[in-house]
Amino acid sequence: MVKKIVFSPEANERLKEIINYLVKEWSVNSAEKFINILEVKLSLISKFPLLYPAFKDEQDIHYCVINEQITLYYRITESNIEIITLFDSRSNPSNLKL
Repeated sequence: MVKKIVFSPEANERLKEIINYLVKEWSVNSAEKFINILEVKLSLISKFPLLYPAFKDEQDIHYCVINEQITLYYRITESNIEIITLFDSRSNPSNLKL
């Protein structure tokens, strides 16, 4: 069963920041490549929510590496998949709030 993907406000904000950074510091093409990779990963998560590993002991929270710098964290619920945040893996792990 395909589940609907829903972004949290924090995930929306982080996505905007990432895209703005890529456009400003790299190029529109780099931002488009990132978005394409993200869309593929989200499609897989929607179809196969358990495809990616659980985060620590939190069985309803999973993570998916988008690229070397960005990891997506999501929660599986009865009705949908909630994208919790997109986290810069170069950041201090203690900054990750799930």
